Amino acid sequence: MRGARATLIAILLVGMAVTASAGDMALTRNGEFYRVAPSDDGLVVNHRFTDGTVAAYLIPQTAGITATSVQVGVDEQTGAIFVIWQTGEDFNAVIHIAWLANEWWRGPYPIAGGLGTAVENPQMMIDRVVTVVEDDDELIEVATSFLHLVWWEYAETREDGSALLASIPLDENGTPQIDDFQPIALSDLLPYGIGCEGIDDAAGLAHPKVFVDPQSGAPHIFATDFSNCLFQILKIEYDIDEYWVGDTKRRRHIVLLGHTSMIATNPDIFLASAKVEVGHGLDVVMYWDTEDAVAYVQLDENGIPPVQSLAYGDGLTREQAIEMVRSLVH
Repeated sequence: MRGARATLIAILLVGMAVTASAGDMALTRNGEFYRVAPSDDGLVVNHRFTDGTVAAYLIPQTAGITATSVQVGVDEQTGAIFVIWQTGEDFNAVIHIAWLANEWWRGPYPIAGGLGTAVENPQMMIDRVVTVVEDDDELIEVATSFLHLVWWEYAETREDGSALLASIPLDENGTPQIDDFQPIALSDLLPYGIGCEGIDDAAGLAHPKVFVDPQSGAPHIFATDFSNCLFQILKIEYDIDEYWVGDTKRRRHIVLLGHTSMIATNPDIFLASAKVEVGHGLDVVMYWDTEDAVAYVQLDENGIPPVQSLAYGDGLTREQAIEMVRSLVH
């Protein structure tokens, strides 16, 4: 396995308040902030500690690359840092991953693309699950951290493609167990279909998203299924698998997918620039910018939802319009 000790670029004291969002930034529950950005030497993860100290870690073998869809995530249990990104486009695209664990970088490794299929729009989430099981009147805690990766992959056109999911368990050091890297397609999971016609430009619909339901705290996937003309919300669930190694019983978590919602696709939704707001009960509104308004759709299982628009101006700012749209699901 390729590895390189983390290069410490700079340490300084700062006194800035930070706000985390998604993608190239991450904020842990204890207040540590991470951001990945390009530099002359390659991709760099900037890590701001809670005391204001900042460290920067250079990802090896990234000098001179043009990276898109850059994502950073942190396993809070071990402090391991994960970065994924895309290089190239269409059938020249490759999705890469690198991670920093125990002060050593591993990777970059190609995880998708380069095998006659096109890939794009990777996203990731790190989730930890803890299950208590009973064995001979003894309560045993089984805990696992998972790295969930999603992306879009297609063979000829985006319409013949699918969102893919790979759920990789992390070991006690935060290292992904790459031997368990087994992506699954998220299309054609239903026992029936409604047929799909009339989607002329699928580029904006090939953006799977991973998010946490704010009500249950459970991870979910939002993905398009072109084969059935549906948006899907899939819940990532976990179960315990028991197996034996010699005379010793072992337990591990396995990932299951459950259908939470199936919503007819509206071809006028532009996911390439859209943001998703999920509220209680998994109500979903998608919104994106137009020239002088915020366009939005309240996703509904009862039919193809219309695209609506809230114009700003006359005292209503763009930020206020976005907040009004987001409030529809809260």
